[in-house]
Amino acid sequence: MKSKESAEEVLKVEIDEVIDADSVESSNSKSYRHLLANQTVKNWSQWATVAGFIPVPYVDATAIAALQTKMAYELCKIYDVPFEKEAVKTIIGSLAGGGITTVVGGQLGGQLVKGIPYVGQALSVITQPAAAYAYTYAMGSIFVKHFETNGNLLNLEAAKFKDMFKEQVAKAKSFFSKKKGVKQEGLEPEAQQA
Repeated sequence: MKSKESAEEVLKVEIDEVIDADSVESSNSKSYRHLLANQTVKNWSQWATVAGFIPVPYVDATAIAALQTKMAYELCKIYDVPFEKEAVKTIIGSLAGGGITTVVGGQLGGQLVKGIPYVGQALSVITQPAAAYAYTYAMGSIFVKHFETNGNLLNLEAAKFKDMFKEQVAKAKSFFSKKKGVKQEGLEPEAQQA
């Protein structure tokens, strides 16, 4: 009898250890996924900054939109969300233009400024890269937040994220305008808040 109780006790301890290990592994997986998603957003935002230096009106906007689509694709892979290019284009269009006048005004103004001979090119070199970074960062933050709540591309409602988008754009623009000596760790998508 004593050996049977001991075997049951040993089995119970082993089962508890496996359950604890699974919950720790799940927690570590979520943390790793979140860190990977944050780094992905940062990387694609930096690439969008580079695209913002393209001196040809509307070519830069096309390049930035392509980079944002690629970022969404990478985030879909990280969160095991089926990627649908048309859905991503719709979401990006909704976030960038769905009643968010500051974004639309900024993008349109940036494109119009580029059209001014000589002066426009110089001004766009200052403003367009920062705007490209900010908009890409804000979009990435929204994708991360939505995917971390088990959302997918079909149920992402851009209108729900209007305020978050504005906040993230302001945060990213502020970060971008600071000196290079500032650490980047303070700039994280707000995926764990709210």
